[in-house]
Amino acid sequence: MDFTKDEQQLNNIVSRFEEEINNLRIGRAHIGMVEDVEVEAYGAKTPLRHVASLSTPDARTLLIKPWDKTILPAIEQALMNAHAGGAPIAEKDQVRISIPAPTEERRRELVKTLKNRAEEARISVRQRRDDIRKRIQSAEREGEISEDQKFFQNEKLEKLIETINKKLSGIAAEKEKEIMEV
Repeated sequence: MDFTKDEQQLNNIVSRFEEEINNLRIGRAHIGMVEDVEVEAYGAKTPLRHVASLSTPDARTLLIKPWDKTILPAIEQALMNAHAGGAPIAEKDQVRISIPAPTEERRRELVKTLKNRAEEARISVRQRRDDIRKRIQSAEREGEISEDQKFFQNEKLEKLIETINKKLSGIAAEKEKEIMEV
């Protein structure tokens, strides 16, 4: 049996987990906090990243420079409605958001959220593993593979799952360290 497709699906679980935890607001400015905020521009809702350049001049500041200065008020309003982590301040031709440092209590809440999301990802991995095991069992019952091949495939599967779980744990540990950093 070939696990290529399954391995891709497992790696997608890891990627989804990374995306989810990147959106956790940890007191550091990052473009992901605002890039998908919908702005009313030119009669349609458009993601902020499509109408402005986004940058982080320092660890606590987001800088949004619209390509068309006439939509600056719409950007400011969209950011206020989105609760992007700090109050947007419109300047001459840009919007600046200062991100406040989270309190100790907030950091602990973020770590709890992180651990919950990590567990959800591990559950997805376990479900995927169970599906693959069922396929291996079924293949053996139908005579497609021998009993020895079944054990070999299960061993190969366990190594793959172990690798994926290590990736998840490493990512979660790194993010927890980042969250708890003062």
